[in-house]
Amino acid sequence: MAKKINSKMKSKKNFKTSSSFILLSIIIGIIGAVIVSSSSFYTVLKFGALPWASVMVALISTSTLGFFKKVNGREVSIVHTIMSAGAMVAGGVAFTMPGYLILGGKLENIDRMQLWVTVLFGSILGCIFSFIFKQKLLESEELEFPIGEATFNVINSGENSENMTYVGFGALLSTVIAILRDFSFMRGKKTILPTIYSFKKGFLNFYVSPLLLGIGYILGIAKTFAWFLGGALIYFIFQPFALIKKIENFDIMKNNFGMGIIVGFGIAVIVKLFFSKYEEEYRKSSNLFWKIAIFAGIGIFGISWIYKLPVFLSFIVVIICIFCIIISGYTVGKTGLNFLEIYAVITILTITFFNKLLNGIRMENAVFSTRITTLMTFCLACFVTVACGLCGNILNNLKLGSQTKIAPSKQFFGELIGAAVGSFVVTNLFFTLFDVYKNIGPHNNADLMALQASFATSFIDGIPFIQIFWLGALIGFVLYFFNVSALTFGIGIYVPFYMTLTVFLGGILNFVASRVSSKFSEKCLLVSNGLMIGEAIVGVGISLITYYFVLFQK
Repeated sequence: MAKKINSKMKSKKNFKTSSSFILLSIIIGIIGAVIVSSSSFYTVLKFGALPWASVMVALISTSTLGFFKKVNGREVSIVHTIMSAGAMVAGGVAFTMPGYLILGGKLENIDRMQLWVTVLFGSILGCIFSFIFKQKLLESEELEFPIGEATFNVINSGENSENMTYVGFGALLSTVIAILRDFSFMRGKKTILPTIYSFKKGFLNFYVSPLLLGIGYILGIAKTFAWFLGGALIYFIFQPFALIKKIENFDIMKNNFGMGIIVGFGIAVIVKLFFSKYEEEYRKSSNLFWKIAIFAGIGIFGISWIYKLPVFLSFIVVIICIFCIIISGYTVGKTGLNFLEIYAVITILTITFFNKLLNGIRMENAVFSTRITTLMTFCLACFVTVACGLCGNILNNLKLGSQTKIAPSKQFFGELIGAAVGSFVVTNLFFTLFDVYKNIGPHNNADLMALQASFATSFIDGIPFIQIFWLGALIGFVLYFFNVSALTFGIGIYVPFYMTLTVFLGGILNFVASRVSSKFSEKCLLVSNGLMIGEAIVGVGISLITYYFVLFQK
């Protein structure tokens, strides 16, 4: 009898302890989600890069829980799931909504509440549909999900406290450099460090960016060389040729060519994966069909309610969303890459097509109006892209959870919490950043590049220089099947060369470190993660300070 009483008391004590640490994990996760979503949003707007935050977040989660003497795979998985969700929300918004501003739209025309509801609704549907497809993608298809696997390896490592020291060093170094580069300590004076360092009398320029250096190190020498090769071909050969021949709109042409290569690469991945077992596997399960039908109905109702769209057009948007989520799951599972810009373009082209097809059609004595504006087109693309971003993230996390033995339902609700936090943070940060920075777009001296959003704008009225775009797409498609890094090659063509050189320098450092020893290379990898964190956080911090200073002056 006494043993039973002791057993019950012990069980109650363990339940209370477990509940307290779950609550602690949620609180830590929410705080981390604010930081990760804001820094990711700044990073993708500033540099056009959205690296997976999983490894960085895993290290932060493990280190933070270690401070409370509670480190195990399950607790870390909860914190990690909540934190990492915000990064993909940030990507979905940054890849789409700035496009409206680049086309000349006014920030005040965007309804803050409507944008927040759009991002939140896209996040929720992305989580739900991804959770519906998880059994097929994780179990039936047995996709690898390399990012989820790598994250598990980090969490499972016994050297987490030492690892965090290296990450912290990189973050501190990056923070100092970013402050000295971006912040002037005396009004009217230059910053201590230049933004762009030139040598050989301006023949070559380097962007002073620890973040880009870290990205280059993580990508490695092979991918950064492909990136450098794309930039070098433009900078040393085609750009001088265009100047000699006085070719107009060369920048638009080379941008479309570069993005065509990226799209062609993405289409190749989709084609290869789509024609594997997709049709055979998915038509078997009637339960799956009904789940999809129910939540698709909710999606149609939600889109119609938010934007007052006709039901048919809302149906088209949700079908696009489901299709892109399935492809996103396959591409992330097989390659570790999530081609968010492709899903944005697919949405924009499809909506534009139906808008032109249906708008103005006479129906008896009435004229049919789609009521789709340019702003609404970008908002709907944002909805789909956010959903696809969350798809890749939650499936990576479910892969991690399958190895740490955490219940998928806990990860699902953790993802929803992180998505909700990220939606709120990113929506408000969107208005903050674009109220401060007016010079946006992929050109020299831009405050924010908004690379992918700029790419999306070129499809709002069709594809300019379509022959060049499809030539690039064909090259990217073919190169994929020869295992060439066409994606980074296309990025090199698109982004300014001074940024490419910094990325390539990171790749060279990776090559040198790997020749010293594998252990040294791993430590440098941790430092590079820190380099990415520090500069991004400083960028967000300075933006917020500038915003509130300007607001106070007004």
